[in-house]
Amino acid sequence: MAVEHVTTPFGARGLSRGMLKAQHLAATCPEKAEAGKWQVLRDLTIARRQFAISDRAVTVLSALLSFLPQEKMRADCELLVFPSNAELSRRAHGISEATLRRCLAQLVEAGLLIRRDSPNGKRYARRNADGSVAKAFGFDLRPLLARVVEIGEAAAAAMAERNAIALLREEITLLRRDVRKTLAFAMEDGIDDEWDDVLTAFQACEGNSNRGLTLHELSNLAAELRTVSAAAEKLLERMSNFKIMYGNDVHYGRHKQDSNQTPFSDLESAAEKPTPGDAGADQTEEDDAAELPDPVGSSGIARAKRLAAAGKQDGKLRSKVPLDLVLRACPDIRGYAKHEIRSWNDLREAAGLVRAVLGISPDAWREAEEVMGGENAAATVAAILQRAEVIRSPGGYLRTLSDRAAEGTYSPAPVIHALLRY
Repeated sequence: MAVEHVTTPFGARGLSRGMLKAQHLAATCPEKAEAGKWQVLRDLTIARRQFAISDRAVTVLSALLSFLPQEKMRADCELLVFPSNAELSRRAHGISEATLRRCLAQLVEAGLLIRRDSPNGKRYARRNADGSVAKAFGFDLRPLLARVVEIGEAAAAAMAERNAIALLREEITLLRRDVRKTLAFAMEDGIDDEWDDVLTAFQACEGNSNRGLTLHELSNLAAELRTVSAAAEKLLERMSNFKIMYGNDVHYGRHKQDSNQTPFSDLESAAEKPTPGDAGADQTEEDDAAELPDPVGSSGIARAKRLAAAGKQDGKLRSKVPLDLVLRACPDIRGYAKHEIRSWNDLREAAGLVRAVLGISPDAWREAEEVMGGENAAATVAAILQRAEVIRSPGGYLRTLSDRAAEGTYSPAPVIHALLRY
C-alpha cells in the first residue's frame, strides 16, 4: 500500500496497518467528495460493529466532529482538528482520560482518522499574521470523508440484518406459541407416540433463548420450529374427535381461615405425600368416602376424605384475590389465553391449558377446583406457572395445596402477594 507521505505517531506508538490504510484513503480522497458530518456519524453508529469500534468511540468521534465549523465535510476544506484532551473529554460527556485514549486508538486503528502528531506530541496550530491556520497538529478526519460510501453501505446492510433478525424473532415467538397451545389442546384427550415425538422435538427448540443469537442461528431455530409446527398441524388434522373441557361451576361459602398463612416460598419444594393411617383411620376414611357420590383423585378414599372435610366447613374457600392483582403477579399466564383475560372465566380457561402444559393431571385440577373453588384454583395454577422453574412437581404441589385448603390452612392471597414482592 503506497502513500505519498507516511505520518508516524509520537512516542512509543508504532505504525499499524490501520494507520497506513487511513493515510492511503486520505491521499486518494476524491477532490469533489462531500458529506454531512452528522449523517456520516449516524451511519457509523448503526454500522459500528462492522468497523470494530465501541459506542464510546462513536461518542468521541462525535466530539471531534463538533470542532469542525462547517456542517458538511468537503475535500477542499481543512478537516484537521486539534482540541486538548480536557476539551475533548468535556464534549464527549466527561469520559475519563484513559477511556478517551482507548477510544482514539480504536478510531485510528479502524482507519477512520489520522493522528498527525507534532514533534513534542502536543496538539496545536501555528497561525499566519491574518489569523489563518498555517500548520496544525491533531486529528485528520479526511479518511472518514473518503469512506462515506463504504460506511453508508455498511449501515444499510446492518439495518437489513437488524430487520431480518426482528422478523425471525417475531416468527419464532409465534411458532412457539402456536405449537405450545396445540400441544396443550392435544393433551386434553391424551397424546399418542406420534405426539410424544412432536413434544420431544418442541422441547429441544423451546429450551433455546433467541436472545443474542446471530441471524444464521435464528434462521436455523426458525426452520426447526417450522418443521415441528408442520408436524403438529398434520397430527391435529388427523384427530377426529375434539373435546373442549371447561371448569366446574363455582360455589362460594364462608371459610374459617388460619391467619398464619404459609408463604409461597415455603411451599415451592412441596411434593405429594401419601396419607398415613392405621386400620381405624382407614375405616373412618371409608365412612367419609361413602357420603360422597363421586370421589375424585387417584388415591380414592384419601381424596374423598379431604373433600368431605372441606364440605363440613360450611362451603368452600370463599376469599379470592382480585383478578387484576393475579394478572400483575402472574403475567406469564397471559400467553396461554385465547384472548385478553378480562374475567375469572377467561383465567380459568387459560389455567386449564396451563395445567396440561405443566403436567398436572385432570384429577388434581378437578380436585383443586372442588376444594378451593374455580377462581382460587385458577389463581393457584397461575402462581405455579410463574415459578415453574423452581417447582419440581407441579402436580404434587397442587395436591399439597388442595390438602391445606381442605384443612383451612391455605389461601392464594399470600402466594400472590409474595410473587408481587418477588
